[in-house]
Amino acid sequence: MKALTPREASMFACVADTVVAPAGPLPPVRETDTVAFFDDWMARSPALNRIGMRALLYGLELSPLATTARRRLRRLDGAARARWLHAMEHAPSVQVRLVFKLVKGAAQLSYYGDDRVLMLCGYDAEANVRRGRELRAREGRP
Repeated sequence: MKALTPREASMFACVADTVVAPAGPLPPVRETDTVAFFDDWMARSPALNRIGMRALLYGLELSPLATTARRRLRRLDGAARARWLHAMEHAPSVQVRLVFKLVKGAAQLSYYGDDRVLMLCGYDAEANVRRGRELRAREGRP
């Protein structure tokens, strides 16, 4: 890890796993570069952005403690985590919904950016690059 602590990596993996809920042919988060991508993104981000994202991760991790769940997010079972994150997504507070949307987007970007996941979803980046190069060669462009 370049920017995340092991704890933060675990929190992000938990959120990503719950948000994308991979099933069928899609691999679980632990078998992708989801956390490594997010870590690299964090390492390349300005310090203030890293601090903010860390605060959001810790906020999500600890938020169920303030309710009847009385457990951190990573201590909840999968169904309870999904219910909790669904509640966050539909919270009465606009600020809570926006914060959750930010973390959810980061999780989706990190997961679906994995080459294997892209291939399983039908997107072949290498084939697109190859087609582009062939087209440029045919048209005589550099």
